[in-house]
Amino acid sequence: MPDQVRSVSRRQVLKTLGSTGLVVGLAGCGGDGGSNSAAGETETGTQSPEPESTDSPEPESTESAEPESVSGTVTLIHDTHLQGRYGSLEDAENIANYVGLMDQLTEEYPDAVRVGVGDDLASSVLSSVFNGAHIVDALNVGELDYDGFGNHDFDMGPDTFREQVENSEFPWLSANCLDSRTGEVFASEQGAQRYALTEVDGVTVGLTGILTEEAPNIASMGEHAEVTDPATALQEVVPQMREEGADAVVVLSHVASPAVESEVAPNVDGVDAYVGDHAAQAYETPNVVNGSLVSIIGDEFQYLAELHLEVEAGEVVSHEFTRHATAEAVGRGLEPNAEVAQLVEDYRAQLDEEVGQEIGRTETALDCRENVVRREESNMGNYIADEMREATDADVALMNGGGIRTDSQYGPGALTQRDVLNILPFGNELTVLEVTGETLLAALENGVSEVERLSGRFPQVSGMQFTYDPSNEVGNRIVEVSLGGESVDPEATYTVATNNFVAGGGDGYEMLTDATRVLTPGNGPVLASLIVRRIRAESPIAPEVTGRVTVQNPTWEPLVAEALAPVLAA
Repeated sequence: MPDQVRSVSRRQVLKTLGSTGLVVGLAGCGGDGGSNSAAGETETGTQSPEPESTDSPEPESTESAEPESVSGTVTLIHDTHLQGRYGSLEDAENIANYVGLMDQLTEEYPDAVRVGVGDDLASSVLSSVFNGAHIVDALNVGELDYDGFGNHDFDMGPDTFREQVENSEFPWLSANCLDSRTGEVFASEQGAQRYALTEVDGVTVGLTGILTEEAPNIASMGEHAEVTDPATALQEVVPQMREEGADAVVVLSHVASPAVESEVAPNVDGVDAYVGDHAAQAYETPNVVNGSLVSIIGDEFQYLAELHLEVEAGEVVSHEFTRHATAEAVGRGLEPNAEVAQLVEDYRAQLDEEVGQEIGRTETALDCRENVVRREESNMGNYIADEMREATDADVALMNGGGIRTDSQYGPGALTQRDVLNILPFGNELTVLEVTGETLLAALENGVSEVERLSGRFPQVSGMQFTYDPSNEVGNRIVEVSLGGESVDPEATYTVATNNFVAGGGDGYEMLTDATRVLTPGNGPVLASLIVRRIRAESPIAPEVTGRVTVQNPTWEPLVAEALAPVLAA
């Protein structure tokens, strides 16, 4: 399998080259950007024999021969941004088909560089069990050449990220995520690099990565991972790559594309292409900013990009771009990568086994009954909302009762990951909004507007208390709301931790759709994964009903009245 040998060999060599900065011996890697072919070197760096001559020898020149300017085509296949997910093998958009599309393009362009942009290891149910190893295994089999740092790659903590970098058969690249103790790229001991050089069609390509400065606030990066300004980091790294012979420079970007186009690219010279995004947008064609292409094709498995950079005389002079839709390729007969498909089946089978194992214990019965979580305060609703608020340091948290499933009680006793996944099955992600007190009151009014029909919009809360009267007309049911003993100020601003379904207007919460996103969906952890981690860390847990929700004139018999009585009497 010549392609496989080529890829593995290149990755092994580049780990050494990137860590030492050594580029001697690669064709086309002279510091002036020229080719060594004029000096009689072969592509492997060995000296080719000079033909014998019968003519009289000419005097040796005292000047070096002028190196030829390099020309060629750099082909990039990007990107990953897999969010720790595999997708279903029954659906067209899954990781086996995605890698199969990479394979198909590499067959057409054998020198293509396959790159990711981070957010691959997490956050998903698989990630919460396997800590991202399932993704590293798939990308190793799929022969990824380079990956960038994403914020979700730190969801399981810095030590887990280091472990997965070490397990990767490809280098992870970042110009601006450093270890504050050493000043080196974070996880350098495990093989991460600030940049790397490789040769594509005779052209030396420099690659590096940038990570959003939001990362320390939205991921578990630990105390030693430092994220510096992306533009400043590139101003340092790009000239270094150019000095070491890079004819073309590509940045694996995990910075939101609007920021790249307004703050990074205008302030950095010498970058030919930024590929990837933090905002998960998808462009039909790259934009051009300060002479740099910005190529954005979303996240997960919907699209894969094919980008060609045409290099003449050591400079990128033009480009070609194709956005491939995975589902359309499958419809045309695309074959999945068989090894990756087998990994999916193996990990899914292992997941079924793993989720049945105990993750902790509860000393109180966790109440997920519908006629509680959709009308009244629930101790499980309290636990989920508390963990949402604590994880984000928000003022309050709001969890829709309809997002808490199974209509059952759990414990006292052992809890398994399957229990949590059954209770929180939707894969919703944590997000934080900034709202006025007026909007918060409107959200609560919406939450209690359909309690008679057990609507899923009922709010389980943390950081606040409210009283409502279901006998009042809809729109006037909230009687009182307080935060820390103080009434809500309609003019004040509050941060609200919730899930992406509610933040997007689900369950009638349209008043939240235009709210400022402090933590945007896609940046926060999957809620089920967060709760699994917290149960493991806090076991045994013992959530209680504490009087956060008071029901006046209920049109039904409150099921938590007995539990509330001692609290209200205190």
